[in-house]
Amino acid sequence: MELSKTLNKKLTSLITFFEDKRVIIGFSGGVDSSLLAFLSNKYAKKTLLITECSILYPKEETDAAIQFAKDQNIEYLLLKRDPLKDKEFKKNPTNRCYLCKKGLYSEINLTQKERNFDIIVDGTNIDDLSDYRPGILALKELGIEAPYIKYNITKQEIRRLCSFFDLEVKSKPSMACFSSRIPYHQKINEEKINKIMAAESFLKNQFNLKQLRVRYHDKNLARIEFLLKDLPKILTKDNLLSIKTSLKSIGFKYITIDIEGFRSGSMNEVLNNRNIDKERDISTK
Repeated sequence: MELSKTLNKKLTSLITFFEDKRVIIGFSGGVDSSLLAFLSNKYAKKTLLITECSILYPKEETDAAIQFAKDQNIEYLLLKRDPLKDKEFKKNPTNRCYLCKKGLYSEINLTQKERNFDIIVDGTNIDDLSDYRPGILALKELGIEAPYIKYNITKQEIRRLCSFFDLEVKSKPSMACFSSRIPYHQKINEEKINKIMAAESFLKNQFNLKQLRVRYHDKNLARIEFLLKDLPKILTKDNLLSIKTSLKSIGFKYITIDIEGFRSGSMNEVLNNRNIDKERDISTK
């Protein structure tokens, strides 16, 4: 596989960015951070991967991140956090992502100072700027580097580079924390997250799915977003009965399937576009 001239130039910029540096990477194990981890391990002076371990992420995602680090022989550190201790975060304001990122990277900053690393790197990519991502402001406030934004690198280009280096994560679906399944201003708590986690685990295993979301709305309502291509095999009488029975046993009172299908950031659709644009402008300055 050959890279285009443009993408090869961006890859060169990424390599130069890492050279001769001691680097900490906020590592989720997803496509974006895995490519950064691979390149940093190859070209930086030293690399440390720090993965958040909390109720907001499924255990299998944390396990996969650890396995990647081991396979690539990269030093890693699990950072155990309880975001639900933050009273403001639990209120689920529209800047929830900012609060979470600020808390996470403030802790990572302590490790940077203790162990004398040069930079901390985050995998936010240029496509993220097209959605409402208040967490980007936290990165700027704390001086966290975002090389994909710096070099105008898209999600598709990241996947192409992962394919170029034959990384197993090249086709891994995007993953967002469980708090993103709860509408803004509806309280986040452990009970809701556990229900979401159990429901998504059941649906993925029952129907052999890689991508979906269970959105938790008020009054114990589950709104399920499947990929549209998966709907024909799911929408049978027996399957719907299985979904209803299992999700009600988990604790949901109402179960719905969203006919628009899976889409990242669907909870942001209710936000006022003017406010989103204002916060986006602040985060990118």
